[in-house]
Order: sequence, then C-alpha cells, then structure tokens
Amino acid sequence: MLILKEEDFIGKGSERACYLHPEDKNKAVKVTYKNNKREKNKQSQKEVDYYNELIKKGMNDWQHLPKFYGEVQTNHGEGFIIEVVRDYDGEVSKTFAHYIKENGVDFYKKELEEYKDYFLRNKIIFNYGMMPKNILLRKKSEDKFELVLIDGLGDVSHFTLPNKIPYFARRRIKRRWDKFVNKYIKK
Repeated sequence: MLILKEEDFIGKGSERACYLHPEDKNKAVKVTYKNNKREKNKQSQKEVDYYNELIKKGMNDWQHLPKFYGEVQTNHGEGFIIEVVRDYDGEVSKTFAHYIKENGVDFYKKELEEYKDYFLRNKIIFNYGMMPKNILLRKKSEDKFELVLIDGLGDVSHFTLPNKIPYFARRRIKRRWDKFVNKYIKK
C-alpha cells in the first residue's frame, strides 16, 4: 500500500485529489476524495479503462496526455499513477486557465491547433470535463508551450461503439472540440 502524505498534495478537482508519488517525484497519484469514498469513482474507472485501451492499441505519443503507470492501492483508497507534468525548469506546470488570464487565449492559438490535431490524429476521445482548468500548459522553453489534458479523458457516453471506427471517432472529437471552443475559448 502506498502512503500518501499531506505534504505531497498537489491539488484537487470536484471528486479527486492528486498527490506526488512518495517514491518518485516525477509521478503523481490520483485518488477519489468526494464523500470520503474509499473506492474508485466512475470517472476514475473510465479514465483508467481508457488509458488501458490506448496502451492496448499501441499508443506511444503522450505529448498531450500524462503517461499512465497503472493502478495502486493507497491509504486514501484506490488510485492510479500518472506522470507529473513539469515545465522545462522542473516546476509543476500551471493550468491553461492561469495563462489565459495572464496572456489571453489568442496568444495560444498555435498550441490549441496542435492540441486539437493531436486528438484527431490519435483518435483520442475526451469528455465534457475538458476545460481550461483541467488542461496544463507545459513550458518546453521560454517561448515553446504545449497543452496537456489532466482530467476529462475518455468517453462518458453510454454508446461508445462508434469510437472504435475512425470516421465516427473523429466526428465525435470535432463536435466536442467545437463545444469546448464555444464554451471556453470564444468569449
């Protein structure tokens, strides 16, 4: 069992908390905290299942997703291990929402286009949880950036069979991308 300590706490969303891995500071552990549940929630299960599906398909381009290292039992219940997204200087990357406030969204048009192309090219489905606060902006250098999805991976739809067919997967990605842009980017 992995013991997660409060000093290793990174942040939390509406249902899950993220801690630095106690034995490897380049990895993080996501666990459910909502309602003091000790079991994995549906969102975590979908994310883990989707990561496993990507690995099974031979995914090796993790540029815009944190690498996945498997599931783990912790003192806070079931969790899973992912890469910590860090900037070129070693600092943990900040949210895209932070940088949009700082520089405006137009400053990141190139990064947004690369991000969209990544999902389409790899046929990676994201859910409606993809929003600027669930995306990190990784600084590759002083003037090179990339976006990394840290929450909202996988499909929450009940009917996911079309995701297995590239044409339909891309259509679903484009529809969700348009909703993401209309809700969070075009203001």
